[in-house]
Amino acid sequence: MSVGLLKWTAFCAESNEYSLDKAAWAESVCKVIGGESYSPVADAPTWLQLLGSGVWTMVWTALIAFIIAFLLGSLIGIMRTLPNKILSFIGTCYVELFRNIPLIVQLFFWAFVFPELLPLSLSTGSGEMVHGGWWQNILNDNPAIIGVFALGLYTAARIAEQVRAGITTVSQGQKNAAFALGLSQNQSYRYVILPVAYRIVWPTITSEAMNVFKNSAILFALSVLNFFAYTKTMREETSQDIVILVLSTPVYLIITYCIKYLMAWIEKRMAVPGLGSGGK
Repeated sequence: MSVGLLKWTAFCAESNEYSLDKAAWAESVCKVIGGESYSPVADAPTWLQLLGSGVWTMVWTALIAFIIAFLLGSLIGIMRTLPNKILSFIGTCYVELFRNIPLIVQLFFWAFVFPELLPLSLSTGSGEMVHGGWWQNILNDNPAIIGVFALGLYTAARIAEQVRAGITTVSQGQKNAAFALGLSQNQSYRYVILPVAYRIVWPTITSEAMNVFKNSAILFALSVLNFFAYTKTMREETSQDIVILVLSTPVYLIITYCIKYLMAWIEKRMAVPGLGSGGK
C-alpha cells in the first residue's frame, strides 16, 4: 500500500532492534494492510510493534510521573501557604529551583552529576567501587526510573504554584469559618480549603497532566525506549519522515485528548455550583 511517494509498508519492515519478541498483533496488522516488506521469518520485530511498545512506555512513565508531581506538588503548594516561615521558605526554594531549570538539564543532573555526590558503592557496569554505584546501576538497567523521578520533580514545582494559587484564592471568610467551627489547621485544609482550591485550579492541573505526557518524550535522552525514541530511530533507518510524522501526530493527539476528557469528567464529578468551570 502506498499513496504517492509515501511508503506505508515501512512500518512492517524488519527493525534493527532485538530486545522484543515478535508479537502476533503486529504481524496480523501487517498481513491485513498487505505489507510488501513484511517477513514472517524475520528475527527482529517490525517497526509497528516497536512503536506500539514505545506508546505503552510513554503512557506509563507519564502516568507515574504525574502521580508523583501531583502528590509532591500539592505538599509543596500547601507548605508555601503555611504560617510556618521555615516550611514556607523550603517550599519557595523548591519551586524556584526546579521551575527555572530546563527539564533536559535536570535529567542530565540526576543521571551524571547526582551520582558523584553519593558515597562509594559497587557498579555492576564497571565492576568497581564508584560514587553512587547503586544509582548508576539503576540508570543502566532501568533508565525509565530515573526519568520518571526527574520528570515528576520538575512538574511538581509547576503544580505546587497552581495549588498555592488555589489556596490563596479561597476566601478568608471560608478559612475563618473553618476555625470558628473548631477545626484545627490540618482539618481546615483537609475539609475546607483544599476541596475548594482543587476545584478552582483543576483546569490548570489538566494542562499539566497533558504537559507531563508530552514532556515524557524527552526521556529518550536517558535511553528510555519510548514512542519518540523509536520514531527517531525509525526515521534514521528508513528515511520515511513524512509517513512517520503522519502516524505519530495522531497518536499524540488521541492520547492528549483522552487525558483532557478524563480530567474534564473528574472536574464535572467534583463540581460545585459557583466554583470552577464544571468540566467545560
